[in-house]
Amino acid sequence: MDESNNRVGGRVSTRLLIYLAKRWRLFIISIASIIILTTLNSLVPIYIRDAIDQGILMKNLWNTIYYTIIILGLVGGAGVASYTSRYFITLLSQQVVHDIRVDAFKSIQRQSMDFFDKTYTGQLISRITNDANRLARFFSNRLRNLVNSILLASLSIYYMYTMSPRLSIIAAAMIITLAIVNTRYVMIIRPIYDAIRHQIGVLASIVTNNLNGIKTVKALSLEEHETSIFNKENNEFTRMSLKAAKIRAIYGNISTLVLGASISLILYYGAYAAINGELTIGEITAFITYLTMLMWPMRALGLILGGFQRTLASAKRIFEIIDAKPKIYENPSARKLRDIRGEILLKNIVFSYIDEHKVLNNINLRIKPGEKILITGPPGSGKSTILKLLMRLYDPQSGNIYIDGIDIKDIKLDSLRKFIAMVPQEPFIFSGTIRENISFGADNIQEKDIIEAAKAAQIHEFIMSLPKRYDTLVGEKGITLSGGQRQRIAIARALLTKPKILLLDDPVSNLDAETERKLIQDLEKIFEDRTVIIVSQRLSLARLADRIIVLDKGRIVEEGTHNQLITKKGLYHKLYTTSLTQRKILKR
Repeated sequence: MDESNNRVGGRVSTRLLIYLAKRWRLFIISIASIIILTTLNSLVPIYIRDAIDQGILMKNLWNTIYYTIIILGLVGGAGVASYTSRYFITLLSQQVVHDIRVDAFKSIQRQSMDFFDKTYTGQLISRITNDANRLARFFSNRLRNLVNSILLASLSIYYMYTMSPRLSIIAAAMIITLAIVNTRYVMIIRPIYDAIRHQIGVLASIVTNNLNGIKTVKALSLEEHETSIFNKENNEFTRMSLKAAKIRAIYGNISTLVLGASISLILYYGAYAAINGELTIGEITAFITYLTMLMWPMRALGLILGGFQRTLASAKRIFEIIDAKPKIYENPSARKLRDIRGEILLKNIVFSYIDEHKVLNNINLRIKPGEKILITGPPGSGKSTILKLLMRLYDPQSGNIYIDGIDIKDIKLDSLRKFIAMVPQEPFIFSGTIRENISFGADNIQEKDIIEAAKAAQIHEFIMSLPKRYDTLVGEKGITLSGGQRQRIAIARALLTKPKILLLDDPVSNLDAETERKLIQDLEKIFEDRTVIIVSQRLSLARLADRIIVLDKGRIVEEGTHNQLITKKGLYHKLYTTSLTQRKILKR
């Protein structure tokens, strides 16, 4: 298992390096500025030594001033280098993560609908935001600290070794001990922090559910029960937080103890060496300064090593999205349609969302150009699935679909969807203006085209009655619009490209009787010169259809006009009778 994880981690690391390599200039500038910053900082204790030994102890004011100026110059230069390194490493991290995010988003856009059926939207959002942000933090902070820590430790030990090999061993031992202690601390505290974050989510979920269902809670007198549940989980959060605080206190004190012990040893052996003339006061001061400087980098090193595994895990989750292969793809030889007549042929179509559960079973259907078809049947009979297959949101497991005699797999997707427009059962209205919603996804669209589509959908007059007309904001998911208005805007959006084939998935399912009646009247004009397929259980739409197809359990069981099917007294007759009964009940 460990070997497998190492291989996966190696592949992920390599891919991250490839993204870094694309921005190699920024990477070089960033690393160079970090090296300059660390080098300048590492020189400060050397000149502090010289200022003490050759200035203060020798009572030489000019030497003291001279070395003080050098120290100020080093600090000033380090400040500039620090700004430069932070800026360029942040720029590098943002550009690398920008590239990764774009690749992930492009991959999401390429995916077919089965991908979204199996993947929660929240997971996708989390990966493209939270996981990407974790990568950005690693490249901007952790990478900078890693280079700085390793280089500063190396330079510090080198300079200390040149002054006293014996005392440098003490410093090296401190560095190694701190690295081990802080790495161990991260390994222990990280799972606890993860559990705390999870527990915060649990508390938030309890509060959200309680507030959303507060009427039910009060109606059932469950206030004490809900409080008990919240109290239990809140106690667990407190327990975890105290455990984390205890570990922080212990390991924080260990680090301080190691530093204090190292300084004490250096003072002891340094004093002995100074008495014997082997070491100067300035060198002892430099040693202590180096130890103090190394305190934070050694702590950061533990955090970096612990965070690296989390960064690889985040990168792995993002790369899983980037590498996902869509089931719906264009054949290399796919052609672009110039125009179509609107003939549709479904031949021997078999389709399943889940293996071995056939939603459509051997469907054969020919629709003539300009014909209006109503597909109806009981819930779960496969009605809406036919529309999705025509749009190539899914591909059938077997069988073929033809438009004007051309297999839709041999047609470019953008070309196919230019001539076929679909209005879903619950059209999505984007947060924005009415104009933006109607013209969504359409390029080089003029105002007159938008107005023409709105007029065809019988929504223009309503829009003109609004204070800002087409620039009116509709709110998230079209919350300020009625169900009928949302349907008409969706129809206008579909009509904007002047499709030859129009697909409507239960367009009146969420409308009241009067709005439904008006929309059905308007649809007659919209349907002119188009091949139309309507999917609905609301048989009030039957009068718009030239032919009615009845599905049951994934098969076509009846076919004909309204009058023909009523005369047969089969499934359609039963559905129609039930529909009439329900409408009478609603009118009461």
